[in-house]
Amino acid sequence: MAKSNKTISKLKIKSADAIKIIQITDTHILDDGAPSFNDFDTSASLLQVVKNIKENESDADLILLTGDLIHEATESAYQKLADHLSSLKTPILCLPGNHDDPDMMNDIMASHGYDVGKVFKAGEWLIILLNTCVIGQHSGELSSSELEFLQTILESNSDSHCLIALHHHPVSINSSWMDSMILTNANDFLSVIDGFDHIRAIIWGHIHQEFEIMRKNVTLLGSPSTCLQFMPGSNEFAVDDKTPAYRKLALKSNGMLSSNVVYLS
Repeated sequence: MAKSNKTISKLKIKSADAIKIIQITDTHILDDGAPSFNDFDTSASLLQVVKNIKENESDADLILLTGDLIHEATESAYQKLADHLSSLKTPILCLPGNHDDPDMMNDIMASHGYDVGKVFKAGEWLIILLNTCVIGQHSGELSSSELEFLQTILESNSDSHCLIALHHHPVSINSSWMDSMILTNANDFLSVIDGFDHIRAIIWGHIHQEFEIMRKNVTLLGSPSTCLQFMPGSNEFAVDDKTPAYRKLALKSNGMLSSNVVYLS
């Protein structure tokens, strides 16, 4: 069974100087024999990313998977994903995207030891994972209960720096076809965010490209996929020529953070 989403789990960190996070997103793993995702071998690219992380990111404190973990929600696809990640020794946290089935994801990933909780305490930081998945829809939404949960957690942890992770983008990325699949109640989400001054960053997947802006002293970060990337600024579906990637974040004890994206060579 999945772990309770009402408790705050404590994460061990390797250094008091900074919490080091690897964000993996939009892995889109497929069942064997299933039609490909735009002729892309998503398993091969994820395994390359895993290899790179094992070789170069041994100091990471945790790995955060931000949705669209599989392409079609089947138990065997999640089992395949879990197998691909099995050689990583770093703790792994998961949240769902629009291609996921949250209940199926929670049960299978938790059975393999991957954490599907909601709130994590690491040093001076609180990491909050939100579910924006709406079954059958490519756009996302935060339910009223999810927004209430977020409000309550932020109110009761005002002494921590906060990082919020979700799948769907809460602001326009100036790409009309992708913006049609945005977080539909983004204004409600941002209204909650604007009520607190200890939120430092919001990160997401979904958009298959790099994106970064500052909004009211909060860093907003969209991240590229471990498989194919989408063309920034495009008004219709278009694939970029950038390679599979992951994002690195360093969360410092004073509330500052740094981030960069690593593309596979």
